[in-house]
Amino acid sequence: MTILTDAPYVDPARTTSIPAIKMRVFLVQTAQGLTPSSGGYKANISLLRQLRLLGHDAAQICYGFEDEVNKYAELARAKGVEPNVTSHAALPVIDSNGTQHELDVKTFMDEHGIHNIVISRIPFKKAYPTRDFWQDTKDYLEDRCITQRMQTLIDIFSNHITAFRPTHIVFNDPVTMKVTADHALRATFKRINVIHTAEQLPFGPYCNGILGHCSSPVVEDKLLRELEGIWVVSKAIRDYAWQYGRLKTTFLVHSPLTYLDARTGGMPFQRYNIDKVEVGMVNPCPHKGLSILIELAKRLPQIQFVTWSSWGSGKQHLAELEALPNMKVMPTTSNTDEIWDRIKILLAPSVWLEAWGVVVTEAQLRGIPVIASNAGGLKEAKIDLPYCLPVNVVTGVKDESGEYIVPEQNIDIWEETVLQLMTCNETYDKVARATAQGSVKWLDGLDPRAHEKWFLGMMTA
Repeated sequence: MTILTDAPYVDPARTTSIPAIKMRVFLVQTAQGLTPSSGGYKANISLLRQLRLLGHDAAQICYGFEDEVNKYAELARAKGVEPNVTSHAALPVIDSNGTQHELDVKTFMDEHGIHNIVISRIPFKKAYPTRDFWQDTKDYLEDRCITQRMQTLIDIFSNHITAFRPTHIVFNDPVTMKVTADHALRATFKRINVIHTAEQLPFGPYCNGILGHCSSPVVEDKLLRELEGIWVVSKAIRDYAWQYGRLKTTFLVHSPLTYLDARTGGMPFQRYNIDKVEVGMVNPCPHKGLSILIELAKRLPQIQFVTWSSWGSGKQHLAELEALPNMKVMPTTSNTDEIWDRIKILLAPSVWLEAWGVVVTEAQLRGIPVIASNAGGLKEAKIDLPYCLPVNVVTGVKDESGEYIVPEQNIDIWEETVLQLMTCNETYDKVARATAQGSVKWLDGLDPRAHEKWFLGMMTA
């Protein structure tokens, strides 16, 4: 059953036109896989699709699996787009143990008309172990010895930028920031760094709070201030950047396509899940509020919980959850309909400076009530809908394992809210209808040309 709303239907195709100035936007996507589960990386590719609808050219370089390339190529053919899958010569890469790996790179055109450059995920992971890769990154940024494998990656990025000849390059990693700073065509393109976490920024209490984020703060701070654009996805991150670094940034909400139905391009199908029995959470890990989830499950043994692992979920976190009799642990899914068809409410109890919280807005647009914390950008992702509950956020201090030390939390208000929504149909009905109607109205009010206007402004400034 769907919830009827008075808000108009959103059709992104209505924006299609021939632009006066045609941009060529190149995205460097650091997520692993062509269908990343992270909300931030989903927002990145949605931006490219939005720009394609507006008549601009777009390309991305990313990491993917062999079966993903074949899958996306078939989807393109089904939509009448010839993917032109091309396999480039395998590149020899030597790891720190002296073992040689073959790094494959494939290119193809997807159904949206985006040119994809795909670095093979499995050999990359073997040749570039996480800690080794971030040490290589630090050495590269600080102009120390560059390993053979890092030089190979630099060459891949640089050569494909040269081949595409972009007007804009969008990225969220320090390697691309330096590659583009030193590129021979530097004067011909504008550079935009999209900030998805406070940990990316080279200052403040959360600097380098996650492995691989901001490994060389002094260099990255200098490089950041030389960019044409720094895009932050929430006012919370904008304020953090200014408070701790006096860094001017541009706040833009994600492209509307981030939230539209991936298959139809229209407004998401709205559920009315009053008859469901599970409380859901995505990406359970300490800074996303794992302790709150576990305590709720213990306090409410009569309530069923389900959670989907993601990039932050370690084996030890999942083991804690699996030990709870009223908790089901599901693997990562790229098909979020599996989540929305199943849960009655969504929990988002983050205790770090959340940049936005795409999953919160996604759930609300599908008529799913969300109980979120007031940490960082989650207050904005809630778009003034119930509920947004207080938490004690992390300070940036870490334990011996490198994890943020999570403060004690007041669980009482979380327990009361979960119990009320799960047991009182009158309350649930009221909140679900307000959630569906309010979120659709919000989405319809977004400007699908906001990013295009900003990008074009850089060219005419």
